[in-house]
Amino acid sequence: MENNDLNLSSLKFSVDAGLIDRLGRELVGRAETALSELVKNSYDADATQVDVDFIDSSKKGGTLIIKDNGVGMTFDQLRDGFMTISSTDKIHNPKSVRFARGKAGKKGIGRFATQRLGEKLTIITQTLDIDNAIRLEIDWTNYKIDTNIGSVSNPYTYVPKVQKEGTVLIIENLREWWSENDIKRVYRYVSDLLQPDYISDRSEVLRLANQTDESFRVRFKQINNEVERIIADPDKMLFSKALAVIEGFVDKVHDGFYTITSSSLDVGNEIVEISHNKQYSVDEKPDTKYRNLNELHFKAYYFIYNREEYYTNISKIELSNILKLSKEQGGIRLYRNGFRVLPYGEQKDDWLEIDSRYYNESGTNAPFGNKNLFGFVEIIDPTGVLFEETASREGLIENDAYRELTDFVHKALEAARNRLRYSVEKIKKQIRVTKVNTATGVVEPEKTTAEKLLQLEKAIDVISIITSAGSDQDKKNTSEAKKALSAIKEEVNLILQELGMVRVLAGLGLTIGEFTHEVVQFSPSILGDLSVISRQKLDSYGINSLENLRRTIHVFTSYTSYFNSTVSANVSRELKPQILDEVVRHFKNIIDADLTKLETVMTVEFYGYDLITIPMHASEWSSILFNLYTNSKKAIRRNKQTGEIKIVVGKEDKNVYLEFSDNGDGIPEENKERIFDAFFTTSSPVGFDASDDEKLTGTGLGLKIMKDIIQTYGGSISLINPERGFSTCFKIQLPLASKKQIEEYGV
Repeated sequence: MENNDLNLSSLKFSVDAGLIDRLGRELVGRAETALSELVKNSYDADATQVDVDFIDSSKKGGTLIIKDNGVGMTFDQLRDGFMTISSTDKIHNPKSVRFARGKAGKKGIGRFATQRLGEKLTIITQTLDIDNAIRLEIDWTNYKIDTNIGSVSNPYTYVPKVQKEGTVLIIENLREWWSENDIKRVYRYVSDLLQPDYISDRSEVLRLANQTDESFRVRFKQINNEVERIIADPDKMLFSKALAVIEGFVDKVHDGFYTITSSSLDVGNEIVEISHNKQYSVDEKPDTKYRNLNELHFKAYYFIYNREEYYTNISKIELSNILKLSKEQGGIRLYRNGFRVLPYGEQKDDWLEIDSRYYNESGTNAPFGNKNLFGFVEIIDPTGVLFEETASREGLIENDAYRELTDFVHKALEAARNRLRYSVEKIKKQIRVTKVNTATGVVEPEKTTAEKLLQLEKAIDVISIITSAGSDQDKKNTSEAKKALSAIKEEVNLILQELGMVRVLAGLGLTIGEFTHEVVQFSPSILGDLSVISRQKLDSYGINSLENLRRTIHVFTSYTSYFNSTVSANVSRELKPQILDEVVRHFKNIIDADLTKLETVMTVEFYGYDLITIPMHASEWSSILFNLYTNSKKAIRRNKQTGEIKIVVGKEDKNVYLEFSDNGDGIPEENKERIFDAFFTTSSPVGFDASDDEKLTGTGLGLKIMKDIIQTYGGSISLINPERGFSTCFKIQLPLASKKQIEEYGV
């Protein structure tokens, strides 16, 4: 027979030895993770000291020695623990033997960390009760594909002890070379592995790892050509210098709260509730509680850089040093059962979407990005039922508990951000007033514009009386001053009228903001009802009506989403360089449904790269593009033909430009010089019950506001000759962002 196993009535799994290589290289993806797993094993073994030596590691093939003074391993523990893949010892024995520490891991993948780091492993381990040590040698290169894992043997011997108790791991033929900066980076990570003691005192109560535990220390040493160099502990941040401290917690009954304190900003320790508002099933009402969270706590230290005048206890040099540190260590880190979980809080990791949500609103008032925060989230889950790490130990499984965690922390930070913005604006005004009073030495009540003009007019009248008997030149000067004042008064009156209309539009904007905010809440319900209706038996007429309704609602929700995001962005005064191709693509995605409904074709062309403007407000581009689009819609409707709109973005010299063309009815020659004037409009007012066509009217301020926005940033807007097939083309030019601005804002 070809195979004797054919006579058997059952089959067994076999494991190819090549699996070891895959698990080592793929399961443990990062060197930091691999080394941290080995340090965790030392912690679990009740070690009080761990020495990590990098020997001749400045080139590939060096040696790494990890030595601890823990309880060590007996032969049975070595065989049934380390030599058993995915052993369950830490599940059955969650506490350490000597210090009853909560064990750091459950996956049993520490052995693969050694394979990830080097080709050969030597283990020397000893316990107090046994006179000799055990020396085990593993050559990971023997675990090749097409070899049964059970056929690979690893020799061991009993040797004299090298210390009373503990374990030594010698990893040879390192797969990577380690520079001093690499070692410092991994040292910082291992140093931050233990949860900071200043989050809360529960780590001590529950016997979890924390940085005040003097019984566990890690020391790194680099040895090149027999020359030793200790990798020093980096300077710890003085978090007492923070401008504000934000804290949040979910209590035992699943209710969430947050507080914010700042002596500099005069913000008290008021406790504010954070509601979840989650509907867990169709039959239930939305629940305000976080059902999968309890005993959760986070703390974040907030800084604004280059504004030392906001603080009461910090110097310019200290703030500058903290800014440098923020580029490496800013963000919100996550600790589970006392140990840090990667990659949360690493550079470029935005797990709470702080940068993606608020970067467009960052600016000079109250910037709120990962670099402004040094934060720590503490979750206690000894059984690992709610928060379980992925097999690679690089992140948590994104289940309901994880989603509730991110929802709670984000909402708490959002509430704190709003409170901070108000407080920072208030202190800015106080500083401004203080500077004025210090300069003049006089404190006077603020005069209105009308009062100032009246005061100036009286002063000119007095001068006129004094100079009435003077020379002709004096009389001429007085007459010209009166004419200039009269012209200024007229201009001020026009500006006041314009501001009056702007206030009306601002009030309308607030109303729209409230409306869209409320409408967004109904969207899931509307879509749910549509889904229910679609499952009913409908005739062809009903199906067509349902599809029309679905398209109309899609257009409606697209608009409300657009307005909602624009209004939200307007709340802040934050500026940042705008990547114009991304801005235009986002705008087109928003209006695609409307374009389809109107049977209008929009084409977009980009020429060049780095089409980035100087720092601007994100919502200003929303206003510019939406204004141009609505004007084009009106012109196309009036022309009564299939609509075409074209947007072209490119660079000219030191400017970025945007051309917006349409095939509407065009602009009459006599109006081309007037379209940017305030209140100039060719539309007629309509009543509330007017048709949709008639309601597409303007206030005469859209282009004026656009021009003001663009000129504020040193740009220009003008009408140019359109391409063939188009009747109107606006061209906007704005200065390109400098390299310094791009680097400063991280665009």
